[in-house]
Amino acid sequence: MKEPMKSDRLRAVWEHELERLELEVISVERLVRGLESTPAEPWQPPVVLGSLPVDLAARAQELLARQRAATTALTDALEQARKQVAYAGRVIDITGRSGAEPVYFDLEA
Repeated sequence: MKEPMKSDRLRAVWEHELERLELEVISVERLVRGLESTPAEPWQPPVVLGSLPVDLAARAQELLARQRAATTALTDALEQARKQVAYAGRVIDITGRSGAEPVYFDLEA
């Protein structure tokens, strides 16, 4: 049986994981706002012999709330994009234009 991790090492592991999860939330929040975002690797829980330190629980709860809000915002943005694609499809069906041809107009005419 492995010996439990020392409390300072355990805390460092959990702090690192919370920071990693926070960066992923920031990435999704930026994506939803239309800003550049880098994809994140799928998160795997840390392999530690010990629970999240109690004093990090509030930070973890705040992070969870941000994850939920980001999930909702991303779901809403995807639904809006789906509606826009459907609308564009209807416009193409009605006009017969695919949108692939350039359209120019004279603003001064």
